[in-house]
Amino acid sequence: MRLKHKIEYSVFVFFVKLFSLLGLKWTRKSAFYLGYVLYFIIPIRKKIIISNLKSAFPNKNDNEIRKLTLQNYQNILITFFELMYIPSLSRDELLSSVTYDNLSVFKNKINQNIPVIMLTGHFGGWEFCMSALGLSLNKTFHILAQSQSNPLISEFVMHSREVFGNKTIIAGISVRHLYETLKNGGAVAVAGDQRGSFEGPRFSFFNKQTALHTGTAAIALKTKCAVVLTAFVRQKNYSYKIYTEDLSFDNLPENYDKKLYELTQRYITFIEKQVVKNPEQYFWMHKIWKY
Repeated sequence: MRLKHKIEYSVFVFFVKLFSLLGLKWTRKSAFYLGYVLYFIIPIRKKIIISNLKSAFPNKNDNEIRKLTLQNYQNILITFFELMYIPSLSRDELLSSVTYDNLSVFKNKINQNIPVIMLTGHFGGWEFCMSALGLSLNKTFHILAQSQSNPLISEFVMHSREVFGNKTIIAGISVRHLYETLKNGGAVAVAGDQRGSFEGPRFSFFNKQTALHTGTAAIALKTKCAVVLTAFVRQKNYSYKIYTEDLSFDNLPENYDKKLYELTQRYITFIEKQVVKNPEQYFWMHKIWKY
């Protein structure tokens, strides 16, 4: 174990314990105020955020972009501070923080034992709301996730995601378990907006071409499962509204690769519509249009 990892984890645990003492309300407020510190003093990936926002919203002026950048820091911190707080969260506190526009989209499938992929993006409160969704449906979601570079922090994050009954599937290691889960009528959760490889297909996102993975579409076609597009939208009072709609498999091309392309484009178009409404809640910190 590297000394760097141990030091990072010690700092991480300090904040976990601090948030536990502060409570959920002040944990969120701490993230809100710390956003100012990052924006003005420790501008991590600030240039990337600004560049992405300008590309996505060319009609917004510099003042609007700066305001969105500050709000983006605040929203990203709230998302990850909530993840750190989840082990201290009560069941009632979790469920009372979330409302749904149409939970029956999931319930109808689960009641019929139809396998389902919950497909979302790095937007709003995706970490916090996954726990609430599983509880509300009394259903275990198997969350496809990347491991963290620090193994100690990675172990904590996995535990936090699983506190209320969900399970974590580490990408590249246990993906076969994902297939088994769907084969047995289970539920899988995927955030599918991570940048794909340079050699991969390109998709339109804010009228610009970006690389995305088509693996989720391939799994959906192979397993014949349902796919529910989902957005976890943070409200002004820090509660969440969860929006859902079925991914349509109608009118797909005959060619297999074109089917993958069309399904993935339908998904990223859904994410784009949600981001347009609340641009400050998207994870703009990576180079979306790197190539």
